[in-house]
Amino acid sequence: MVIAINRKLPPVTLFFAAVIIYVSFAGWLFWPHLGKFAGSQRVFLVTGVISASGVFALGGRYVNSFVARFFAGVIYGFGPFASAFYCFHPFAFCVYAALPWTFIPAVFLYKTYKTLKDSEKTSNILSAVLSLVPFAFVIASFSLAAIPKYRLVPIPVGTFVTSKSFSALANPVSFPIDSFSVGFYHAPLGALAVGLILFFRTRRFWVAALFALAVFLSFYKPVLNVPPVFWLSFPVLIFSIICAEGFEAIVLAGKADANWLLLAAAALIFQAALNTLLFSGMNLIISSILSVIALVAVLLVFFVARASLAVHYVRMLAIYSTALLDVVLVTRIIIDTIF
Repeated sequence: MVIAINRKLPPVTLFFAAVIIYVSFAGWLFWPHLGKFAGSQRVFLVTGVISASGVFALGGRYVNSFVARFFAGVIYGFGPFASAFYCFHPFAFCVYAALPWTFIPAVFLYKTYKTLKDSEKTSNILSAVLSLVPFAFVIASFSLAAIPKYRLVPIPVGTFVTSKSFSALANPVSFPIDSFSVGFYHAPLGALAVGLILFFRTRRFWVAALFALAVFLSFYKPVLNVPPVFWLSFPVLIFSIICAEGFEAIVLAGKADANWLLLAAAALIFQAALNTLLFSGMNLIISSILSVIALVAVLLVFFVARASLAVHYVRMLAIYSTALLDVVLVTRIIIDTIF
């Protein structure tokens, strides 16, 4: 059914369908806390939707699956890293929400030149140049916020990356208040492992260069009023789309590709092991249960693929229902913890 929908419905229709779902999800998350939003904080009610929608649109360049792209948007717009912005000035989340949209010209420039002869090199060069626009946008935004008359302090400029910044990789449920923590839930972490294989096999060197630059800046001193921790937004964005590619690959894997699915299982086992070593209490229990459920789903698809069975709808049900449970439960806990 999902595959048929992707083939029949135009991209614009799919985009608006995703936006409606994101809006409904945001409404469900924030409804119990509506009374706590006042003044400029009301912007928080839409920033997650804008963030997620931008990633969904961006993912159309690399991923065909509607559901996989939907989860990419959720990871970026509502995940642990995005949720940290609720603890700071709304302007910071606005910059974060706009970031995926600044990549649209670079990513979809090829459509402008696809009908022209000998245009691939020109398109690649222009795409490379346009890929620097997001970096310029971030610098310009934080420089604007630093002007005294605007009195904006989106994120303290001395906010650096710490060990807490990666705690959600082991336990997405344990959310450190006022600390940006990179995390991809549980089920998407397994998809990320598979997606990374596809990423390296397709040799996206320019994306890898952008990723490396952002990681370097996140560990470097503040550049033109941009807090180092904000540069982690770029890796989170890139990894969100790679997660979507991983989801799609897991669902479509054949017998020859089945062994790659064991990487997803290994990633989930490693996460569960770190979780056990570093955390305790109810957060450990909830996170461990979600890891086990995600592991069972991946192993189910692995054995189905090894048996040369297509049954894509069974695979989608196993993988995406697990991811949905993961997203709904973990995001609910994080939002309730913050507000």
